[in-house]
Amino acid sequence: MEEEVRTVLWSETAKKSFAGIIEYLEKEWSEKEIQKFLTRTEEVLNLLKRYPEMNQPSSKRKNVRIVILNKHTKLVYHYLPKKKQITILLFWGMKQNPLRFKY
Repeated sequence: MEEEVRTVLWSETAKKSFAGIIEYLEKEWSEKEIQKFLTRTEEVLNLLKRYPEMNQPSSKRKNVRIVILNKHTKLVYHYLPKKKQITILLFWGMKQNPLRFKY
């Protein structure tokens, strides 16, 4: 069995895009939806630690994978198997212009 991922890092872009989603949820939705999003994100991150290769690989970038968090959001991450490290690259809202999605 593979060893678990030891390190999960967040890029600045991931931090900003995550904060943007939370900000949007605060304006347009309720605390319940924010908690649901936070819980789902935490669940997915825990799964990624155990099964980092379980998600769809990017067709454009090596070692980059994409997971659907919910019907509105994708999470994009880079997995380095030798370092046992994941870097969260981006949270992508599905309503954004798909031509701008570079993963």
